[in-house]
Amino acid sequence: MVRLNRTSLISLILTLVAVVLVGCGGPSATTTVPPTYSDLQITRINDYLSDIEKNAERFADLEASIAKADWQEAGNIMRGSLGEMLMDMRALNRNLLAKDQPTPTALTRALTEDFLKIDQAADLNSVPLAQEGFRNATADFNAYLNSLPKLS
Repeated sequence: MVRLNRTSLISLILTLVAVVLVGCGGPSATTTVPPTYSDLQITRINDYLSDIEKNAERFADLEASIAKADWQEAGNIMRGSLGEMLMDMRALNRNLLAKDQPTPTALTRALTEDFLKIDQAADLNSVPLAQEGFRNATADFNAYLNSLPKLS
């Protein structure tokens, strides 16, 4: 039989207690920091927003083309500058925090649908239907801009 002296016994007991305490201890309660935008994200978002606003200036040209029933020009604007604007909106949406993405993403889809309705109205040679689609597009675009988080 192995004989343990007093010091060895105390060391063994303390080791067992330490193992039990470490093994039974769960993860410590930590507070999570709410996600925030990094400087890089803010820069990207602002760059996309600048491009979006620049391309949105073509809304006036689209409205004039619709009023004149110049469907070729209206299509060129929607597939050109405003098509680029939609791509930039999608890219901007991907750079938003998850909690900020749903509304801008839905409004980007709605704006795409509005452009499709204008295109369909052009196929029907219907200025009133195209003007309705344009009004919806303008409203959805303005709602999109208002749905974006305010970043410094």
